[in-house]
Amino acid sequence: MKYPICKIFILLFAILLVLPVQAREDRKKTTSTVGKGVIIEPDHLSYKAQADKAVSPLGQDAAIGGHARGNGHINTRYVEGIDISHYQGTIDWDEIARNAEISYVYIKASEGETLKDDYYIQNLQGARRAGLSVGSYHFYRPQVTPQAQLENMTQVVRREDQDLVPIIDIEKEDSDEVAFIDNLRQFIQLVERYYGKKPLLYTYHNFYNRYFQGLFTNYHWMIARYRTDAPVLNDGKTYIMWQYTQSGRIPGIRGKVDRSQIMSGFTLYQLKL
Repeated sequence: MKYPICKIFILLFAILLVLPVQAREDRKKTTSTVGKGVIIEPDHLSYKAQADKAVSPLGQDAAIGGHARGNGHINTRYVEGIDISHYQGTIDWDEIARNAEISYVYIKASEGETLKDDYYIQNLQGARRAGLSVGSYHFYRPQVTPQAQLENMTQVVRREDQDLVPIIDIEKEDSDEVAFIDNLRQFIQLVERYYGKKPLLYTYHNFYNRYFQGLFTNYHWMIARYRTDAPVLNDGKTYIMWQYTQSGRIPGIRGKVDRSQIMSGFTLYQLKL
């Protein structure tokens, strides 16, 4: 089909007008997705941090698929996790698995000599079915013998069900500090011997500085401190995990939940059972 010269010029002029507009629209679409990954919008921290209007240590600009920045720590993908117990009630694990922020979960299994968490099996099965990396934790009671606690723990925490090494949750002390450390050491060694790997030790920032400086140096630690600045241990010990909030909010859990992150220089693989 033939067109007069003037119509051809008009058509070319119209195309030149449309192309820059389309290019701008394409750039808008691209900058909203490409190169930024999935934007994390972390929960606020503990009640004190909430009052100070502080946010997660990862920062509002942290991104999955690149690097997450917060307080000088560089973290690669899959560094966020949660720990849960019966306090969270029934959890929608499929919803948790859809949350790009969460890649591992530690589940309360046992406490002291006889207590077993009523939701442990339900949570374990749900988390594993959803494809999360799963570990279990025992709440240590210093007044109970190490052997009695091991028997309670191993009745529910089967090695074949675990992706990650178990956690020993240490929050209570004994009036006899020497006996406290000695019995704890025995329990840690029993757990290590039974599962074939060193357990991860968990405690609060101040509790560590009070009781554990220079002790258990060959073990990884998970340190709890509910502030925006990462904890610093007085003996200079580095730790693999920081539990930075007890008031996390994520889809799939109706109430609050503890959240943690892997620290710079460490990987989740180092906790593989």
